[in-house]
Amino acid sequence: MQPIDLPKDLEAEIQVLGSIMIRPDLIFQVSNIIKKSDFFLTAHQLIFEALENLIKESDSILEIEPVRLIQYLEDRKLLENAGGAEYIFQLSDKVISPTNALHHAVRLHNLSTRRKLILKLKELEQHAYEPQENEGSFLKYVEEELLKITGESITPGIVAIEDIKDEFIDYISKLLEARGGLTGQPTRFFELDRMTSGIRGGELIILAARPGMGKSTFALNIAMNIAMYYQKPVIIYSLEMSRMELVMRMLSADAQINHSDLKKGHISPNKQEALKDSIARIFSSPIYIDDSGTLDIWDCIARTRKLEMELRRQGKEPGLVVIDYLQLLSDPESRKFGRQVEVASISRSLKLLAKKTNLPILALSQMNRSVEQRRGDYARPQLSDLRESGALEQDADIVMFIHREQFPDPESPEAIESRGRAEIIIAKHRNGPLGNFKLAYRPEMFRFDNLETFETSEVF
Repeated sequence: MQPIDLPKDLEAEIQVLGSIMIRPDLIFQVSNIIKKSDFFLTAHQLIFEALENLIKESDSILEIEPVRLIQYLEDRKLLENAGGAEYIFQLSDKVISPTNALHHAVRLHNLSTRRKLILKLKELEQHAYEPQENEGSFLKYVEEELLKITGESITPGIVAIEDIKDEFIDYISKLLEARGGLTGQPTRFFELDRMTSGIRGGELIILAARPGMGKSTFALNIAMNIAMYYQKPVIIYSLEMSRMELVMRMLSADAQINHSDLKKGHISPNKQEALKDSIARIFSSPIYIDDSGTLDIWDCIARTRKLEMELRRQGKEPGLVVIDYLQLLSDPESRKFGRQVEVASISRSLKLLAKKTNLPILALSQMNRSVEQRRGDYARPQLSDLRESGALEQDADIVMFIHREQFPDPESPEAIESRGRAEIIIAKHRNGPLGNFKLAYRPEMFRFDNLETFETSEVF
């Protein structure tokens, strides 16, 4: 048992446990920060372990009722050591705000580290009074023991290169197997795949454009291709559109039916069969939609990690996460420091989520209004146009822009020639070339196409 005078925060421990009971999805973030031994009280350690096991054993939990937790502990004869039934009933009632659970978890981790240091220093102090055969060896032992504790960081630190040998051999083997072809997930947009070799797990991809350029459509088309043609699960966070509108857009794009006609129910007889086929394809595809509208970054992380872990348990490899769009996410922790700091924190969190889950994340972004005032070649978007934070440029592995020429005279030869075309600009590519290419764009169907497919299709 630990001495009672050690640094601790029992209220923070209660806040973490009660928050997990109210919002079980928080366990995925909290368990990245602390483990059972970071709680000071043995009762809290037992409760935390029980919560972890209950959540792992359940497919879907909206809230953990105290009765269920009590029964779980009682079945294992741990209830008395966990504080008793009355104590557990009070936990969730004492929670001020579940969104503060991560802040409390970080505090518990730091206090746990301090306790370990205090206990270890007392032990070393005793050894220091004793005669040592080899002073150099003793000092080295002291250094190693302290580094073991201070090295228990929330994020992974330095690793020896020999420790990543197997991981690297697996990586290089996949590159050799590709033989110059795609090493990542194809999107079915040929030029995009050629320039990126496919999108890879761990990448944060920013797609930005002025309003009305089709960034939501392009992202949705990529997600549809991955889910429908490669049967890879995709997760779409839609913070502006409802799930019904998203499905309508998917249907319009896949069946190649004017979206306005579809919403009015004006479907010609020769298109009705294509519509039925599209409905069957869409609803048999592994597409997951979250249209919460308001979403903070920690909810996004928790929901993504929970679904990703569940899919991998089923033997399914997720293909993509889409966030439409980044500036609508919030971060309650960093908001008080200003909008730029908040966006920077969200951007960094998304990059870390991509690395942690080994998933590609495609995040849509707004652009500064200044780009709308420029004309000619100056109207082409550039990295400095990313709205509100230079951190987006810094954190992203790939930054893409959609650009469509605007002409004073819409009937001029130049305007007619560029009609139905959109340019995709790869302005940053951490692991590959920069460049641009053109796609066919049909906004009435919410659909982008490869130009080769568009020009040779019998539909047109």
